[in-house]
Amino acid sequence: MQLPLTHLLDTQSAGFLLAAIVLCYLSAWLLMHFVQQAENAAEGAVKWWLLGTAVVGGTGVWTTHFVAMLGYRTDLLLSYDSTRTLGSAFVAIVAVGGPLAVSARCTRTWTCATAGVLSGLGIGAVHLIGMAALKDCTQAHSFALDVIACLIGAACMALARIAARRDYKPTATNSLLVAAVCGTHFVSIAGTELMGAASDQLIPVMQLQLGLLAVTGAVTLLVGTLLALLVARRLEGQETIHARILATTLHNMSNGILKISKDEIVEIFNEKLCTMLLLPPGGMVRGMTLSSFLQMTGSANGWDKHRIDRVIANHREWMAGSVETLVEHTFDDGRILSIACQPTDDGAVLTFDDISREKRAQQEILHLAYHDPLTGLANRRSLIEHMDQLHTSNDLYELLLIDLDRFKAVNDTFGHGTGDRLLIKVAERLRALAGEVGFVARLGGDEMAVIVRSDPASATRLAEDIIVAVEKSYTLTDFTVSIGCSIGLCGCEDRSSPEELMQRADIALYEAKRHGRGRAVRYAPGMIEAVAERHALERDLRLALADHQFHLVFQPIMTLSNDAIVGYEALIRWQHPTRGFVSPVSFIPMAEETGLIMPIGAWVLNEACRRATLWPAQQHVAVNVSAVQLRSPKLLAHITSALADSGLPPHRLEIELTETALVEDGPQVAHTLSALRQLGLKIAMDDFGTGYSSLAHLRDLPLDRIKIDRSFVSAALHDKHSMAVVKAITQMGSDMGIVTIAEGVEDADQLALLRSLGCDAVQGYLIGRPERQMNYCPPAAISTHVN
Repeated sequence: MQLPLTHLLDTQSAGFLLAAIVLCYLSAWLLMHFVQQAENAAEGAVKWWLLGTAVVGGTGVWTTHFVAMLGYRTDLLLSYDSTRTLGSAFVAIVAVGGPLAVSARCTRTWTCATAGVLSGLGIGAVHLIGMAALKDCTQAHSFALDVIACLIGAACMALARIAARRDYKPTATNSLLVAAVCGTHFVSIAGTELMGAASDQLIPVMQLQLGLLAVTGAVTLLVGTLLALLVARRLEGQETIHARILATTLHNMSNGILKISKDEIVEIFNEKLCTMLLLPPGGMVRGMTLSSFLQMTGSANGWDKHRIDRVIANHREWMAGSVETLVEHTFDDGRILSIACQPTDDGAVLTFDDISREKRAQQEILHLAYHDPLTGLANRRSLIEHMDQLHTSNDLYELLLIDLDRFKAVNDTFGHGTGDRLLIKVAERLRALAGEVGFVARLGGDEMAVIVRSDPASATRLAEDIIVAVEKSYTLTDFTVSIGCSIGLCGCEDRSSPEELMQRADIALYEAKRHGRGRAVRYAPGMIEAVAERHALERDLRLALADHQFHLVFQPIMTLSNDAIVGYEALIRWQHPTRGFVSPVSFIPMAEETGLIMPIGAWVLNEACRRATLWPAQQHVAVNVSAVQLRSPKLLAHITSALADSGLPPHRLEIELTETALVEDGPQVAHTLSALRQLGLKIAMDDFGTGYSSLAHLRDLPLDRIKIDRSFVSAALHDKHSMAVVKAITQMGSDMGIVTIAEGVEDADQLALLRSLGCDAVQGYLIGRPERQMNYCPPAAISTHVN
């Protein structure tokens, strides 16, 4: 038999359908109560209200569906599948109640409406799953009506959530919820036909199943309603408790609170307010006027009548405004109150905070922000702002940057505590010299600055006085220390900015330290360009090694016993792509200053050893090592690595050192040289006689060769003093068993003289110029021995 579900309707069926609508409206009312609670609940309770929203929303839709099914009499032999029926209940909670619960926490209207759309589509899903639970029949559905039903549910649920969010009347919101549920059910079922075995009466089994389902849903909603009422009553009780808590909090809070009505009547206040304003106990009462309150406050704090009248007028002006007024009132005893007056529809609320401690802390912080905590001098920030003010006012001034010399030695020797006491004493001397008109600042560490409004000559005299004063000894506890200082000066005659003056003074200070310290140097035009050139040279130097711009040339060393070439000195050359040839005299000091000498020196050792492996076995290579390399612990690693990589025997490598390098750190140098000798290397002292010459070097250091400086060799023929030096060095070398090598031999007469004096070997343009390839052939002019 084929029969539409709407075929048989009687009075009993109409009653069930009406009951379904009433039940749906009750569900909608309870659901919106849960949604509102979920929207406003605290973090700790929100999850329970969200869970309740999902259960109530899903159960209401599910119960409405099966109560409505009691209103349809199909007169067919039907029953319900329990699994699918219970499954539809689960789907109702998840697909209908879930989006509704999520919408309660949505912060935007469109997201809330989207959740309503999903919930409406869930209603359609619950209906179709519930219909699929029918057994013993075949169903035919109208796809168009099913789609329309789902759209009705989605649209009505979205409108219901928007109406609730915009605080529409509950009747409108609940009606939209009922329309969403019933509209989906009735429209979809209108297009449904069932085909199965006919029956002359209503099937008891189906009626029993639907009845149980309806009772279950109704009981669930009833229990939910009771729980909601219980929670509401409990909330009312909590409101009373909250009121008591609020009163307790009001009278125990750290702020003073005052509520004034439009009629200037005191409505609320707390004890903290009375304490802050020094009011007598019991003096302030509710119902007193604003004027009486302020007059009492004025009397308690010793205000005169004019001040009290002014304060009353100010309060009335604040209350008449439309925005919050914030003021700070300083009492005669130093207390500072922050007063905030917030106008309201029925008067104003005034909040009083005692900010005396905070203000004092702010003043201390402000002082620390502009002063050095150790010396009490102004700091760098204060100096810059002071210079900005002078620059803005077009005042002429002189800037002196001061750097203490030998201060690090005091710190390292006596400790930082002594160093701090020393800085304090230096600051005192600078204050005394700068006077009242001078501005003294500590920039950090041992660097200080002085600003004086004077002409350049007076500033220069002040700088000289500072150098003399700082150099005087300091008595610290039970010992005395002495330091010095270097000063860079710069004036603002050309109206340069403070930043430019600081840069120029710093450059002048660098020049003062570079030329021996203990002096004052004034910035001169061209200094900054020289610094820029140095920076450019440093940048190019860093690129030179990576771009393979360096190469080595080799100058031969000839022994005078048989005019044989016994080795070559490796000399570095730099061919810059735009600068052209750059002399080692220009870039080696820069490399030592910046630390680049270490990677450059390592490359020279590797390249020299590699090239030396191509020479005859009796020839060695000599490599110059700077004082910076000699002090570095990496030197031994660089040498051993160069020997290992090239395969050059250690006895064929000779390290040349200057006297300056040998005397800078005697014990450390002796230890390093001993380690080099243990490797089998030869050690030579280069430019002997030009540095800190000492016979102790020849006695204590493990030297294999002494190189006589070219300045003595070139002058020996016509200068008896140079001749004496050459003779002495040659004789000492002979007596001590140290080979002597004369540098700078450029003519045959010099060569003949050195032969006659017993010099062991020579080096110079006469023997051979530095070349990249060693193709030495002894010139005929020097191939014969001079007797």
